[in-house]
Amino acid sequence: MEPTMSEDVNEKLREKTMQIMSLNQKMESLQAQLGGSQKRANQLGTQVSELESKITDKDQEIQMLKDQLSRTKGALESVGKEMQGLKAEQTQILIKKKPGTENTSMKEELTLAKMTIQRLQEDLKQFSQATTAVLNQEENAIDLLKKVLLEVGDPKYRILNMVLDRRSVRLEEIATTLVIDMSEALKYIDTLQIAGELQIKDGNTVIPAQKYLELRVPREDWMKMQPSDVFDHLEMFVSKTDDSTSIVNALETAVEILEQKLARGGALIFQMRRTSDSWKKQAGKPEELQYTIKEWKRRAQALV
Repeated sequence: MEPTMSEDVNEKLREKTMQIMSLNQKMESLQAQLGGSQKRANQLGTQVSELESKITDKDQEIQMLKDQLSRTKGALESVGKEMQGLKAEQTQILIKKKPGTENTSMKEELTLAKMTIQRLQEDLKQFSQATTAVLNQEENAIDLLKKVLLEVGDPKYRILNMVLDRRSVRLEEIATTLVIDMSEALKYIDTLQIAGELQIKDGNTVIPAQKYLELRVPREDWMKMQPSDVFDHLEMFVSKTDDSTSIVNALETAVEILEQKLARGGALIFQMRRTSDSWKKQAGKPEELQYTIKEWKRRAQALV
């Protein structure tokens, strides 16, 4: 018995229904793949941003290394001049001393001069080894160079590297470490302050000059990021410094970028701008600002 027209129609409807269900399954599968691809793309974008940030940090480290090598060269020249001066002084002592007179005193002076020259030669050897390690990019070479600069060499360079390494040192501690009196320590510090290397805070604390405190805001990198990543990198930036000028620059940059990326973020951007203006007038606590940035990120994610 041949199928009726009604049965043909029903059969075709079933076939169409099966086709539609099959297409829906394919669409769901493709959407899942697309979602996975988008997630992977976001992860790759974040990794690229992190790598670019690391490259920026490495560039800053290289610049700092160049500055340290320059200071090392100055310290080496100072040590060399001191050695030449001691040798010349030793020669003058030999010329002035008459045979058979004051032999004991002359021997003591010669022994002292010999010990001093030997110590300076050892210091010079340490400098040379540390500098060579840096030039060869050996592991922990920078730390070794810092250690040598803190232990030996011209007091002026020792003070500078001590302050750059610890970020904040009291005057009394500098004098004690170098075994010199306060007036002599202040003389070296004044010279470094005039040269734009150090600054005195609260009358008795020495800190690096502003050029060492400021961090560069990677604006071009942040421009390529998603809003949530911008907040993450802003928080990371604030965690690396307590310099108010750098923090204000970072806040202003983030506001400028996020204002373009957050279509419905008017109230949030307004609050961020107020925080930036507040930091301009008076620096706050970086730790509290980091918590505030986390809250900004949470609010921004709710807008998407």
